[in-house]
Amino acid sequence: MEQLNFITNLLGIKDPSITILDVLDAGTHKEIIAKLDYIAPKCPHCQGQMAKYDFQKESKIPYLECAGYKTLIRLRKRRFRCKFCRKMAVAETSLVKKNH
Repeated sequence: MEQLNFITNLLGIKDPSITILDVLDAGTHKEIIAKLDYIAPKCPHCQGQMAKYDFQKESKIPYLECAGYKTLIRLRKRRFRCKFCRKMAVAETSLVKKNH
């Protein structure tokens, strides 16, 4: 766990909602497996309460070069579903552009 916190600090990821699960060495690049999860927000459409639903297919985010290797973050983002209007929303972070 301490090593994963070190990686978060090394890459400058400040969002506390991002949890690093694993780091893989793919030979030509490093892959960081992470998830984005936080408590369910209000629905952006009807302002009703949303519930945690599942995780979206992971986003592949090219990131900074680290120790001469290209770094790729594979980020799984939480999806939420509104209990009232049944619309879906995806967790957002400043690390990733919307719809990426």
